[in-house]
Amino acid sequence: MRHIFAFMLITIYSSLSLAHQETSGKELLQWLSNLPRHGIEVSADHWLAIAEDQSESTALEIVQLYSKYLDRGRLDKRYFQPGWTIPSQPQYSSPHPEIPQIKDIQPNIPEYQYLIKALNNLKLWNKSAYQIFPNELVLFKGDIHPAVSLLNQWLMALDLAEELPNHIYSQEHKDVLTSIQLKYKLIPDGRLGPMTRQALLSITNQRIRILKANLERIRWLPKRLPYPRVWVDIAGFTTSYQSSPQRAFHFKTIVGSPKKQTPVLKSDIENITVNPIWKVPHSIASKSLLKEEKKQPGFFSREGFKVYKNWNDNSPEIAVDSVNWQALTQKSFTYRLEQQPGELNRLGKFKLGFKNSHGVYLHDTDKPELFDSANLSLSSGCARVNNIETLVETIALDQGLMPELNNYKKSNSPKKLNLNKHIPVYIVYFTAWPDKVGRVRFRDDIYQLDNALVSWF
Repeated sequence: MRHIFAFMLITIYSSLSLAHQETSGKELLQWLSNLPRHGIEVSADHWLAIAEDQSESTALEIVQLYSKYLDRGRLDKRYFQPGWTIPSQPQYSSPHPEIPQIKDIQPNIPEYQYLIKALNNLKLWNKSAYQIFPNELVLFKGDIHPAVSLLNQWLMALDLAEELPNHIYSQEHKDVLTSIQLKYKLIPDGRLGPMTRQALLSITNQRIRILKANLERIRWLPKRLPYPRVWVDIAGFTTSYQSSPQRAFHFKTIVGSPKKQTPVLKSDIENITVNPIWKVPHSIASKSLLKEEKKQPGFFSREGFKVYKNWNDNSPEIAVDSVNWQALTQKSFTYRLEQQPGELNRLGKFKLGFKNSHGVYLHDTDKPELFDSANLSLSSGCARVNNIETLVETIALDQGLMPELNNYKKSNSPKKLNLNKHIPVYIVYFTAWPDKVGRVRFRDDIYQLDNALVSWF
């Protein structure tokens, strides 16, 4: 009710008082009224402040505040997603006597526009669903009705279906709606009726909030992203190499499990290692690998691990069979394990290195069949990239390093290829993101990072 009251006040104010003001007063109100398109709602308190204080200065102050929100985000990422360490690059930094242009301060990446389009499309469905699908309309399998094609559009906008038959209510429609009915504990008859329409509206409202949350995440990014860049989309299980707006390569990717999450970060890829050595993190060596050695004695030798007495750089190598592994526990495990290059090496043939405090990197795998798994969030934090050799060769080709790479590939020992120009790498987390053709897809919140952010909207 308070939002309605505020809207009524500002409508009266704009129609009566602003008629006598300069054009800038109307422009300020128009500027604020455009913000919901971007997933930013002007608070009732701010509308009331403008209505009560009939001066342009108040409206301009509020516009300047929301300009900062549009520029760098309204919410503090340190509280709403503490692991987000990608630095932003605000463009709008100080009050300005002129009205800022939205196009100059909004994120300048194509995905932002796709999410805006999806957001406003779902808002239209929210408003029109009752008229398009009135209470008396019930669709059964085999029904021919003009509302079917509109239902198709709604389901696709919600990312609940792919292409469906037009005009005739088919088994495919019934299957989609039955799954929705089961989720909302409705009678699973697969029919479109008032209760199922309400379930679709509930999903629509939730999707709107998810889109607003992910638009906010985009505002936490730098305003413009460089080319070339490597983009690791955690929730989308995809790594992309984008050398220009028109040239991009995409690779299926295995990411960290919910207990060992792949971190959100920005860094620069400095080198490519061919035949990498896996320096096993202590947490993995002392837990899962020690468990395997105890279960299958000789595991370390068969898998090509070298053992070092401790974690000092000058620590001596010791014989694998000189240690009583059965007597060790996770707490008493002080050794360093390094797996040598070869077919069994967990990192596979290639590793892309970049500085970060988490010790993660992009790498190949010794088990490519895992990319066919239904669950791709199963690594210990690093990103395993399918067909990584294509990614490596594309980068080397772009940097004129193919001769060196080809020579290194002939070797069985570790070889580090330093890039001529470092490539920015962004590891990001978005639960709504456009696909290759611009259709927004909604992803599972695999790390449960949406809860606080979505609830705010």
